Amino acid sequence: MRHEKEDPVVLSGLDIGTRKVSIVVTEKDHVSSDFQIIAMESIRSRGIGRGEIVDKDLAVESIRKVIEIAENNSDFHVSDAILSIGPSAVETFTTEHTFRYREEGAPERPVTSADMREVIRKTIGRAKEANEDFLIHAFPMAYSVDSGSEVRDPRGFKGSEISVRLLLVALPVQTVQDIIHCAEKAGLNIVGIVHKSLSSALGSLTDDEMKHGAVAVDIGAGTTSLAFFRDGSVQDIAIFPAGGNQITNDIAELMEIPCSNAEHLKREVSLNEDPDDLGDELEFQMDGEPFVTTVQDVLDIVLPRIEEIILRFVKPAIEGNYSRNDRRIVVFSGGVSRTPGFEDFLHDCFDEPVRVAEPVNAQSLPPHVRGKEFTSTAGIVQYIMEKENHPDLYIQPSLGEKINAPGYDAGQNILILDPGKRSVPGSRKRGKSFIGRFFDALKNAFRELF
Repeated sequence: MRHEKEDPVVLSGLDIGTRKVSIVVTEKDHVSSDFQIIAMESIRSRGIGRGEIVDKDLAVESIRKVIEIAENNSDFHVSDAILSIGPSAVETFTTEHTFRYREEGAPERPVTSADMREVIRKTIGRAKEANEDFLIHAFPMAYSVDSGSEVRDPRGFKGSEISVRLLLVALPVQTVQDIIHCAEKAGLNIVGIVHKSLSSALGSLTDDEMKHGAVAVDIGAGTTSLAFFRDGSVQDIAIFPAGGNQITNDIAELMEIPCSNAEHLKREVSLNEDPDDLGDELEFQMDGEPFVTTVQDVLDIVLPRIEEIILRFVKPAIEGNYSRNDRRIVVFSGGVSRTPGFEDFLHDCFDEPVRVAEPVNAQSLPPHVRGKEFTSTAGIVQYIMEKENHPDLYIQPSLGEKINAPGYDAGQNILILDPGKRSVPGSRKRGKSFIGRFFDALKNAFRELF
């Protein structure tokens, strides 16, 4: 009997950033079920600032253009897509709920996967009732049976009640709506959303690093994101509104030159310049006249800003999330991490191991998108596979009825573009994490600085 050839399953990832919009096109292998990268393209973004839409028409134009390039280079029609977004208004908090899974009078029985899904469903439902934001992620952190010790997997434990502790990640509804609507207007069918801090982490960390303890730090153009991993799962994520654009803007303002020239100068200096080279001249033409400055002049602007990002904000956030005895590695990516001498600078700042990452499986990517600034784009592919392999660990509370892509459980993922139920008057988010409290204070500091 002849079997008809199956149609290819094509799923794309759109990475929306302040400086660039990138797209990765994947095709699912029907034998291995892996998603193979068949195209990855990037262009300069317009209409996007600090991860948010500031001009819808320009943002739509940027998305359409990168889609067109990807389609021309892959001979595939790009439709279904997962968005990687990183607005700075992210909030994380934990919530718990207990579910009685044994009927009254029935004997104790082992916990099943269905019981785990049910307690997660009820916990998310309660969180939605008390929270008006768009819940983008839910990560089960621990379970317990009959108030016993916390475990990662309660299946097989006998009892009557099961409890779960969830880490929830939320964004303002309007912010998410704006990004989704721009992507849809550009011709995409949005089937999922991943926060950029998570896609960057999955695109830069190894399995061993996630298991033993790691912090993924992505310093982009408009924002810097952090994702904390321990025991193979997400412990917290955070983002704050500062990045490479602040460095460029400082150079442009202090030297009274266009941002394009400032961006060029920024890339011409190293954080570990030889003292003998500090007087070297850097020259370019501006309005038909030569503009001359020195390596020292540029470095005096670049270095303090990078020190501020790392020492005032990133390092304290990491130290507050981990105890001194925790084993961890800090992995950096993003455009700023391309700065010459950046890794040496990090070794001077941190006592724990640090490294600067290129995208995982970089050799499978086209040569022009293997740089450190593409970890979040490559990480979308890792997220797709992780979500297929571990659907109970990577839950999207506000995503699903609209999701028709293969491997996505419409029961767990419901895409809600309307605000829906508002917060109960007087209700509060429960258990905001340390990193959430830290970044509330940090955002206030940035409002004063910028």
